[in-house]
Amino acid sequence: MRLIQSIPGVGILTGMEILVELQNFARFKTSEEIASYIGLTPSEYSTGPYVRQGRITRCGNKRVRVALIESSWILVGKDPLIRAKYLKLKSSKGAKRAIVAIARKLIIRIRVMLLQNAPYRTGGSMLQAA
Repeated sequence: MRLIQSIPGVGILTGMEILVELQNFARFKTSEEIASYIGLTPSEYSTGPYVRQGRITRCGNKRVRVALIESSWILVGKDPLIRAKYLKLKSSKGAKRAIVAIARKLIIRIRVMLLQNAPYRTGGSMLQAA
């Protein structure tokens, strides 16, 4: 719980929600699996050479997804690296899609933090392997 609370924007209730609903983070072998499990992966419509990404799949637990998106809004204001990624995505995709992408990055970071037993560091220097 203390590791998750080291993230700006994640408090006691959000941390408990994530831990209770997802429980064992080691069961997710890749970061794509956990993002897909929560429903933060975009759907894809492909025909031949054309690839079009649609809305998020919305599979999985809605409460965790909502908590991650709410925490992401606060994280964007506190972490300069995340803010830069958000602003870049916002200019091309729009604010709502950009924050969903940041929420996806956040759950991936949480998974890495818990597996490595390391607190959150602003700037994400420890999470290059994710």
